Amino acid sequence: MTYEYYSPPMSYDEIVATQGEILKDWVIGDWQGDYIYLLKKDDKYSVVVIGYGSCSGCDVLQACESDEDFNSLKEDVIRTIVWVTKEDILNDLDDEELNRWYFHEEEWEDIKKEIKEILA
Repeated sequence: MTYEYYSPPMSYDEIVATQGEILKDWVIGDWQGDYIYLLKKDDKYSVVVIGYGSCSGCDVLQACESDEDFNSLKEDVIRTIVWVTKEDILNDLDDEELNRWYFHEEEWEDIKKEIKEILA
């Protein structure tokens, strides 16, 4: 039996870049974690977080087995992008309720500082 491996036509970076300019990106984690993107489109900004894993069992992109799977994932990623003002991003960075899932990540504090510097 021969297994045909599906190769998605785009990476997470490329999917996100279809929606705006990536001003900066970060990776939190090793075998699994989060890709974080600071995006800009016109005068609006977004912070996009995409969880990743090291295998098809824990990473949605790697689990894609067809163009249909990929297109569904791409649509899901695009739907998560919320465009707001620079001021909204800066105000939301320190909102503990919005950012509660990052408390275990030491890198998140450094990322917040970098975002603040970039948007200053």
